[in-house]
Formats: sequence, structure tokens, C-alpha cells
Amino acid sequence: MNLTLRHLLVMSASRFSLLVCCLMLSLTVAAQGPGKNAFMAAESLRQQNKLKEAIAKYNEALNLEPSNYKYYFQKGKCEYKLRDMESAKESFKASAEYKQNFTPAYSLLAKIYKEEKDFANAIFYYEQAVKFEADPSRRVQYQLLLINLLLVENRSDDARKHIEDARTLAPNNPNVLFYTGEIAIQDEQWEPARQAYERALASEELKDATPAEKAKYYYGLGLALSKLGDSAGAKKAWAKANFGPYQKLIAQQLTETNHIHYYKIAVGYYLNGAYDECEQHLDKSLEIQRDFSSAYVLKAKIESRSGNMDGALAEYRKAIEVEKVPARRAQYYLQTANIHANRNNYGATLTDLAAAIKEDPALTTRADLLYLRGRAEYGSGQYTAAISTLDNLMKGTTDVKTKSKYAFLLGMAAKRAGETDKAKEAFKVAMYGSYKPAAQLELAQLEGGK
Repeated sequence: MNLTLRHLLVMSASRFSLLVCCLMLSLTVAAQGPGKNAFMAAESLRQQNKLKEAIAKYNEALNLEPSNYKYYFQKGKCEYKLRDMESAKESFKASAEYKQNFTPAYSLLAKIYKEEKDFANAIFYYEQAVKFEADPSRRVQYQLLLINLLLVENRSDDARKHIEDARTLAPNNPNVLFYTGEIAIQDEQWEPARQAYERALASEELKDATPAEKAKYYYGLGLALSKLGDSAGAKKAWAKANFGPYQKLIAQQLTETNHIHYYKIAVGYYLNGAYDECEQHLDKSLEIQRDFSSAYVLKAKIESRSGNMDGALAEYRKAIEVEKVPARRAQYYLQTANIHANRNNYGATLTDLAAAIKEDPALTTRADLLYLRGRAEYGSGQYTAAISTLDNLMKGTTDVKTKSKYAFLLGMAAKRAGETDKAKEAFKVAMYGSYKPAAQLELAQLEGGK
């Protein structure tokens, strides 16, 4: 079970503990037998909070009536109040031994063991309380305390059995419905969880409850709605649960249910070449936000790094499909255009370049895109179009090195189009840097030299 849910469950039991303690502390003792006078004196001392003196008198009564379960129980309460837990446990065990169906003794034993983090013994004694309790309402309270601990110990199957019995006894009890939701959440049954929390919140018992008292129900409802993909509903529910310790839990859930959170984690893995881990977190991001184009783009980059260009194109197409901002769609089209160009698929290159410019007309002035278009036009045999594109590029370029690159491709396009003079002129301009040897060769061939 995740720690957030476990923390919530432990907190949820506190109100029930107080209720059960009140029930136990209200025990009416009708002393009989030879120990009666000592017992009554002990009770008077206990009520005056003279606990050590009271214990001495309880022991005096027990010397006279060693099998009286009531004497052991009242003595144990004094020991518990003095925080003498070992003595209190012995007293409560003796009380239960002499009266097997005396459930307040089991309940206080369970409470002590729970405080000591001995959940196995706490569960055992709550199970005994449930087993022997005849009063339906008190039995339900013991079951809820037991269910809480079973969930803490990841024993959801055992918890489920008890919640079914509790629902039979008190189907509309909001706390029964609360734990029904908690068990469903642990089993990742989000829709039944949602229904349980909503029923609890609609119950008559919670009609006049304070917002703070309703917080645990709204927190659980928000979690269920979040897992069902209703992020708006989850936030609305969590806004009503934003009290005390739930503030931190809600903040954590909002972080964990934020697609950007997982995307940022994915980027860290990507930058370090851990692509499998990157993909896992991108998938989590997309589970939360299916139209998150940046996640598809990062997936495309992973595919590209892995040499799977078909996969890269597919991911860019998904990004284009979900992206709502035209300028971003244009950038994704440019990526696909470059992939097509590198694979010598020039027809697809021109198609995606046209799509990019349609999305963002400002791209028509970008020199790198015009050059890519010129390359694609030349590669697809559209020499006249390539000449026009490259002529426009040449007019806007003053850098000698860049101009030589454009001029060489212009010369090749003009040569293929049969425009010899234009080709010669272009190759003369291309006589610079890396293009110079090839330009010299092309010019010599055009002029008839070898």
C-alpha cells in the first residue's frame, strides 16, 4: 500500500478509538462478594485520580475475589492511565480470561498494542472483540478499528471480509462507507471507491458535519476521481479536503497527478541516455494528459536516437494531431520534413514543408527552410522550382561561405534544367571552401574542358 494512503488510514482511526474508549469507560460495575468494600474504596480513589492508592485497593479486592474480571479491568484502567503498560496488559488479559466475552478488555489490549506498533497483537485482540461483541453498533466500531490495522498491514483480503459484515450491520454508516472506499482504492477499483465516498458524503450522519470532519471523505473521493481521469472533479473534491494534514497529502497528489511532473523526470533520463526509464515516465505523463504533445516529441527523439525513423515519424504525427498551437505544429512538421529529406523522400519533404508554412506563414522567410525546399525540389526532379527557390536565397545572402553552398546547388539545378549559362554563373560563385573542387569540375565540364 502506498505510504500516503497508509498515513491517511492511521489518522482515520482516531475518532473511532475515542468512541470505543468512551464505551469502555462507561462500564457500570456492580460489585458483589467479599471484595466489595475494597473495590468500592478503589473506585472512589480512582475517581479522585489517586491511581496508585486505587490500585492497592483493587489488589486488596482481588486477594479476596481473585476471579472477578471487573476488578482486573478497573485496575488495568488505572495502570493504563499511569502508562504502566505491562501491568495494564496483564490486568486486561486476566479480565478477559475470567470473562471470555468481555470485549472492552480486548479493545483496550488492542489499543495498547497499537500504540506500541505491535500490529499483529493489536489485530488479534480486535478480532477477539469483534468475535464476542453482541451489540451490533459496538461490533461495527471494533470492525472499523480492525479494518484500519489490516489495511496498514496490507491484508486487504481480511479487511474485505470485515467490511462486508460491517455493511450488513450498518450499510449507511459513513465510516463503513469510508473504509469501503479505502479498500476499493487499495484494490485499484476506482469506480466503486468513488461511489462509496459519494454515498458517505450524502449520508444523514454527515449532513451537519464540519468541513474538517468531511475532509477524509473528500480526499478519498478526489483520489478516486483522479484515477478515473476526472482531474477537474478531483481538484474540486480536494478543495473541500484542504484541512490540516490533508493539505500535504493533496499537494503530493496534485504533483503526482500532474503530467508535467512525469515529463520532467523523463527529460532527466533522456539526457542521460536512459531511454527505457524515460519511456516509462512519458507513458505516465500521457496517461494523465493524452493531448500532451511534448511527450510525443520526446518519444520521437528517442526513436530517432535509436535509428527507428518510422517510429519517430509516427510519434511526431501524434504530436501534430494533439497540438493546438499552430506555431508548434509547424515546428513538428519541420522535424518530419528533415527526416524525410535525410531518407531522400523528397516528395514527403515538400509536403511537410508546405504544411509547416501553412501553420506558420512567418517560416517563408527562413533561409534554412528555403534551402531544404530547394534540396527537395532538386532531389525530386523539380529543377525549375529549385532554381527559383535558390535564386531567392542568393538574393538575400551576403556571407561568402553560405552563398557558395546555395550557388553550387543552383548550378546543379540549372545544369539539369538545360540552363547552361545560368549553371556556369552559379558554379563560378560556388568557388569557395568545400564546394570549390566540385564547382571547378562542373564548370570545366560545362566549358568543354577535362
